[in-house]
Amino acid sequence: MKSRFNLILVGVGGQGLITLGRLIGEACIRAGLNVTVAEVHGMSQRGGSVVVHVRIGEGDSPVIPLGGAHHIIAMEVLEAGRSARYANRETVMVVNDLLLPPPLAKHPGKKEVIDALKSKLERVYIYDAEGVSKKIMGTPISSNIALLGFSLGANPVLESLISRVAVEKALEAIFKEKALDLNKKVFEEAFREGRSNIGG
Repeated sequence: MKSRFNLILVGVGGQGLITLGRLIGEACIRAGLNVTVAEVHGMSQRGGSVVVHVRIGEGDSPVIPLGGAHHIIAMEVLEAGRSARYANRETVMVVNDLLLPPPLAKHPGKKEVIDALKSKLERVYIYDAEGVSKKIMGTPISSNIALLGFSLGANPVLESLISRVAVEKALEAIFKEKALDLNKKVFEEAFREGRSNIGG
């Protein structure tokens, strides 16, 4: 590929951002793509803000420039708002329908953040990833997998780089037995929902 595809993953520690970055990196390798995955900000312990930069294609810098993201996956609404500095009008953003307010801090409401994002970006999807994970897994633990599935379904450019087959192979490299089967189901259901929402 001639230019790099820039993907930002944001959330808080404990939501599986590092696992998601690893999964996407594994899928890219299996698709024969050059990829860099870098956690460049925040702390991965539970509750800390986490930003992971994924750059697909040839190049040296692991860091995505401000305004340079093609796609953003946000595990939480406030972190989605913070990530807007990496977005431009054409950026596709998929946001988990979840607000995790920091303790003892004033913060904007969910609607306020989402309205601000939609005023800046043409394509913002709010998705109940936790709901899908709870339905299939019994817990929200696979919300990250659901957001990746929805993202591939909603963004054909991303899917053209990382195919569903490559993601399934990556899931097989990370998960085993029952966890693998359930995560595949989460991914596939979320992909179908993303595809049904495409362009909207």
